[in-house]
Amino acid sequence: MVIHHDRQDASGRMDQLNQLSTRTWQVSPDMLCYFHADGTFAHVNPAWEDTLGWSLEEMIGKPFSAFIHPDDVRGSEAAFALLTSGEPVLGFENRYRAKDEAYHRLSCVAVPEGDDRYFCSARDITGDHERVALVEEQEEEAELREQFLAVLGHDLRNPLAGLDSGIAIIERRSAQAGSQADLAPVLEQMRRSVTRMDELIRNMMDFARVRLGDGIGLDLAMQGDMGALLQQVCEEIAIGKPTAEINFISDADRVVRCDAPRIQQSLSNLLANAVTHGDMSHPVTVEYRTQPKHFVIAVRNAGGQISEQGRANLFQPFFRGTPDESKQGLGLGLYIVSQIVGAHGGKIDVVSENGETRFIMTIPG
Repeated sequence: MVIHHDRQDASGRMDQLNQLSTRTWQVSPDMLCYFHADGTFAHVNPAWEDTLGWSLEEMIGKPFSAFIHPDDVRGSEAAFALLTSGEPVLGFENRYRAKDEAYHRLSCVAVPEGDDRYFCSARDITGDHERVALVEEQEEEAELREQFLAVLGHDLRNPLAGLDSGIAIIERRSAQAGSQADLAPVLEQMRRSVTRMDELIRNMMDFARVRLGDGIGLDLAMQGDMGALLQQVCEEIAIGKPTAEINFISDADRVVRCDAPRIQQSLSNLLANAVTHGDMSHPVTVEYRTQPKHFVIAVRNAGGQISEQGRANLFQPFFRGTPDESKQGLGLGLYIVSQIVGAHGGKIDVVSENGETRFIMTIPG
């Protein structure tokens, strides 16, 4: 009698499991099906119609190859042959044709279940997040290339025009038998144009290296007087921007290890940003100090506050602030700074408040 009750209980549990399995079959978002040994569909769940649009009647009894993309038929038939030999097929991908003639890429797991029946679970991965992210990344890169080409022609044209005009003036006046003293301002403008053009090209080349995956190359060495090298940058920027007052403060008590030309380039870019966007009725201050394991370079200038959104995008390539700032350069300077600092294993912070903006590079070495 006890055994009879146990059998009844077991039978009841099996009925419950079967009912649960049936409900799972009906509501599962995964595409579930059974194949016959000849590759025809024995049964499909509603997810197939939800995904591909074919009704149960349109699929059952049809070979799976009737729905497969022509380029995927051979691989799919090889996978099915492996399945019918008794081996499971895991993570196999192929493309199924929907009723609207579009193709959906499916990722399939199939196992033999005996009696010449084979169970398959498939998932539509056409809109997979990784593929969407890849498409977005490619679109972004294409947009960056277009922006790059657009601004390159504009920003390199102006310095070159300055050179061309200056050379033309020198040529004309050299042919005259007059004094050459008034050529000094022309030569100074030419020198500024050359410097600006060199900065644009250098940033452009560094950007290309980063985007191509090579990264910013470093030549690390011990620098005994980094302060002098940084002060030299301040003097060069001041020559190019006579209206700017640049103060340099050094509080360094040890040598540092870094790529000095790259650090100079970073400071040059930060100072170029400061004298371009800052309020030049107030001085720009550069501070250099050493700490036990790091050295810090800070650039401080007066001017309008950078918005939170602006700070979030400052170090993105081609970011140039508001539309009225669109003629100030390629918008690569701060991006290159962030890449150089990152290559050193350091960080760069920006604080903009109370009418003052500070960029702070903290670099191990």
